[in-house]
Amino acid sequence: MENIKKLPETTVEATLPKELYAARASKSFQDFIKVLSQIIEKHGADVLDEISRVGK
Repeated sequence: MENIKKLPETTVEATLPKELYAARASKSFQDFIKVLSQIIEKHGADVLDEISRVGK
């Protein structure tokens, strides 16, 4: 026990669970939007053509 060094309380920084979850959720949402926009850029015209053909 005498070998254990004590750190001053001011050096300990903790992320609150809600803040951590929000950061992860935000990153996940940004990744999802990025992938979704890539899909729309690649296949958007085809989908719109298909929708317009069905409507006729």
